[in-house]
Amino acid sequence: MKIFKRIIRICALFAKKRRLKRILKHYHKTSAGNDISKTIISEGANVTLNSKSKSISQEVYNNVNDIVKQTNCDGEKLLGYVKASGTKIYTVINAEKLLKNISAEEGFISEQKGFDALYLSFITMSGLKLKTEPMFVFGKKNPERYLVLYNFYKWYSMKSGLGGFEYEIQKKYNKLMKNINKANVDNLPLEDIAGLQEAIARDSEATDFVLNYEKENEVSKKVSEKISQDGGASI
Repeated sequence: MKIFKRIIRICALFAKKRRLKRILKHYHKTSAGNDISKTIISEGANVTLNSKSKSISQEVYNNVNDIVKQTNCDGEKLLGYVKASGTKIYTVINAEKLLKNISAEEGFISEQKGFDALYLSFITMSGLKLKTEPMFVFGKKNPERYLVLYNFYKWYSMKSGLGGFEYEIQKKYNKLMKNINKANVDNLPLEDIAGLQEAIARDSEATDFVLNYEKENEVSKKVSEKISQDGGASI
């Protein structure tokens, strides 16, 4: 059962990666800047960030990689790190279904405002608020570790000061993810374009990290199996 769930999760991440590439094509030869970085979409549909944003992104990768190694990618330990940093984690029955009402997904949810914040605070039973802090919401107490890892990476990126997590930007980004073929950036302010490009970058970075971890983890497993079976014959 765990293997089946892992396959579903990995396939979902590959599907998301394809969607991200399709979105990027709508930003062909578009560029804009914000206070953290200037983001440019190249012909190959790649996100290029300035040196400051690149530096922070690399720091995030290195730090998360170290944390994952220290915890052996244990979901409970990763969420323990989140709790220790002051971010709330809620378990909500039917979370995946309920969160669709505010175009959110199970896992890390950035700052919410207005009705979305009111709804989110209601289902998490954290009081009725018109503005909520970033939080994690899962449908069960021990979520699948790749779901945790993907969302942990995004959370760590936000905590490190990378852009793309602003409320209005996330709302627009979620709409793009739902209707990629209807994406139209011609009338968007440059500030919004920059923010959306940052949101795409954050999602892409988290997706890549999990997929690479899965690949490296499977290779490590095969090496260990070979060593135990025949003293380390080539794979």
